[in-house]
Amino acid sequence: MPVPDHVRAHAGLILADTLGAILAGHAEREVRVMVERHATGGVPLLGAAAAAPPPMAAFLTGFAGTAVELDEGNYPAGGHPAIHAVAPALAEAAALGASGAALLTAVIEGYEAGSRVGHAMRLRPAAHPHGTWGVIGAAAAVASLRGYDPARRQAALDLAASLGLATSGTASLRGGSVRNVYAGMAAQNGLLAADLLEAGVTGEPGGIPVVFGGVIGEAFDAVAYVAAEGRWFILESFLKQASCCRETQGALEAVELLLAEAPIEAGQVEAIEVATFASAATLAERAPAAPIAGRFSIPFTVATRILRGHAWIEAFSRDAIADPATRALAAKVGVVEDPAYTARLPAERLCRLTLRLADGSSRERVVCGTPGDPDRPLPEAALREKFRRSVEPSHGGRWERMWEMARHPDRLASTTELFDAFRP
Repeated sequence: MPVPDHVRAHAGLILADTLGAILAGHAEREVRVMVERHATGGVPLLGAAAAAPPPMAAFLTGFAGTAVELDEGNYPAGGHPAIHAVAPALAEAAALGASGAALLTAVIEGYEAGSRVGHAMRLRPAAHPHGTWGVIGAAAAVASLRGYDPARRQAALDLAASLGLATSGTASLRGGSVRNVYAGMAAQNGLLAADLLEAGVTGEPGGIPVVFGGVIGEAFDAVAYVAAEGRWFILESFLKQASCCRETQGALEAVELLLAEAPIEAGQVEAIEVATFASAATLAERAPAAPIAGRFSIPFTVATRILRGHAWIEAFSRDAIADPATRALAAKVGVVEDPAYTARLPAERLCRLTLRLADGSSRERVVCGTPGDPDRPLPEAALREKFRRSVEPSHGGRWERMWEMARHPDRLASTTELFDAFRP
């Protein structure tokens, strides 16, 4: 199916945003250690002075891309399609010396294939979406770059269906940074699905509804799956400005609105009450055990924003997580579900924050959604600034040229140019 120009233009933004998240993630110690151990030669890793075999390159890139919780997401798909498609597409494009246009097409095809499955299935409540249906997007991205015909592409997706992960939705809440590995594993396995197919391995015929409807998921809507073809899920993406889970960011916006009116003195805070929809209300841990748990904690996110003035990467460092003042303020933040807000999903994502002060006064804000949502898109200048903040610490003033290349990959005769520009 031809990709309309406006879809390619928006996909360029998604690609640039995702590449920024990948480069920011490469600064994390866990990612650096894995790169040092496993980048033993092969195709170049975007954003690192290293190379690895293509499946490992896909894994390491996916790992980096989710390490600081800056990557995009998609509500109708129920997860983060871009990183699952971008990571294997980069590895495969590097192996083939593909053009920038071919890379972008592969990202779009991977994004759409994964999103269709995520949209049609009902994930088991205990599971995290990363690493599940994203393996389908990964395989589709690789199939696009290898020029598979429709039958061969479907065979790769059937095979990939059996290579998803059994993920835990509570790992991140309890401090398990293994959650950051899920997308990389799916990226690797999606690429391996194509390799396995070419080696003669076969998948389960019709494996997608079998696995995602009854193994990883509880149900699969075949009608919705068919109807979603050509929907262009990528136009419905959400993009983030803070280094934390999207479902913390309704409360963050409420804080921003209150701060725009008057300062908030931490010592004068008696309590902060947050009411929101059910899935966001699970992010209620007041004493996060590790950086990832802080990123999935409304109390900590609100507290670190008030005290540090931002919720960027360093606001969730190990030192920041242990900061006594931040933990003391987070202990005053309570989070509850408002059933009326849950009932208004998916049309509205509501959050009410009430600030109670020691003098007996209170201030309150109710927000619907957050900047970066599909109906409240961030201006390109804001995304460019996010990219700068992600990339400038490691690449200095080169970030401007890197942004233009990532934003407009159709202009690149070869992705070799991209890898060279992004090398530290």
